[in-house]
Amino acid sequence: PPLKTAAGWLQIYHGVGADKRYRLGALLLERENPGRVTHRTRVPIYEPQAPYEARGIYNGVCFPCGHAVIDGTYFLYYGAGDVSCAVATAKLDDLLACLLAQPC
Repeated sequence: PPLKTAAGWLQIYHGVGADKRYRLGALLLERENPGRVTHRTRVPIYEPQAPYEARGIYNGVCFPCGHAVIDGTYFLYYGAGDVSCAVATAKLDDLLACLLAQPC
C-alpha cells in the first residue's frame, strides 16, 4: 500500500523488463489527489542480485510486499525468487529526496 508522507503518497512498485527480471521502482502520488503521479524514479531502485533472488520458482524476481518506518528508516519487505521474503532498508528522507529530484 502507499505510505503517506509530507511529500505525498510513496509507492514502491515492481515491473518486468524484456529480460524477464523484476525490478523495483518508486513514485510519489499527490497527497490530495492520489490519482496523479508527481515524481517517479527513472531507473530501478532495486533489482535481484543475491542467489535467493536470482534463483527460485521464478528466477530474477523481487516484488514489494509491505513496509514500515521505524526511527526514520524505511523498511521494505519483499518477495525474492517466489520462495523467500527479505527486507531492504533506506533512510526515508534519502528515498524521498531521490524521488523529489525526479519530477514527472
